[in-house]
Amino acid sequence: MTIKKGESWGEPGELEDSGHVVASDIELAELLQSYRDSQQVAPVIGLVGGSLHRTLGAPQRDESALRSGQGYQFSIDVGILGFQDPLGESNEVLFVAHMLALTDSKMRLWKGRTVIAMNAGFVGDLNLGPRSHPNDGRLDVTDGQLVGSQRKQALRRAPSGTHVPHPDLVETRVRSRVEVSGDTRFQFCADGKFRGCSSQFWIMCLPDAAQILV
Repeated sequence: MTIKKGESWGEPGELEDSGHVVASDIELAELLQSYRDSQQVAPVIGLVGGSLHRTLGAPQRDESALRSGQGYQFSIDVGILGFQDPLGESNEVLFVAHMLALTDSKMRLWKGRTVIAMNAGFVGDLNLGPRSHPNDGRLDVTDGQLVGSQRKQALRRAPSGTHVPHPDLVETRVRSRVEVSGDTRFQFCADGKFRGCSSQFWIMCLPDAAQILV
C-alpha cells in the first residue's frame, strides 16, 4: 500500500547474502527493468547512493551495514516512460528517481520546453521535486519553458526547490497514464541516462513496485 498522510513508512531490514547492492539511480532502475522484462518479482535491493537515496535522507550505511541488519526497508513507486523512437520501435523505460524530456538540442533545463517527472526530490543538486514522495502513488510533473531572467532566476532557486510555483511551469500530480506531445522532438533522460527521442510520449506511476534497503 502506498503511504498516506500521517502514516509511518519503512521498517528495519536486513539484506540477504545474495542480495544486490547498487550505488546509483540508474543501476537500480536497470536492475528493476531486467526483472520487469523477465516478468519476475524483484527481491529487496540495497541502495547506497543517488538522488532517491538522497531523498531518503542519504543515510551513511555501506553494503556491510545493510547486510548486518542496520538498514531500513522501504516500498517505493517507479515511473514508466513510453515512446516510439524514429525507427518506429516502441520503448518502455523504467525510472526510479526522475525523468526529463527536453526539446533544447543541448538538453538545457527550461531553455526549450521541459517536462520533468519526479519520483524522488532531487536531480543532482537541484530540488526539482520539492513535494515529491517515492511512495505516494504519484509522479510530480512540471511542464514549461522559461526565458531570459526568468530562467536564470529559476536555476538559482532550483537547489532549494523554490523555483515553483511559477506561472510558466504547469504542475500536475500523475497517477495513471498521461500522454504528452509537441511540435518539437523531445530528448529523454531517465535517472541520468539518455534514453532516446520522440515528439510524443507517455508517463505513468507504478505504485509499490519495488522494495529497497538503505
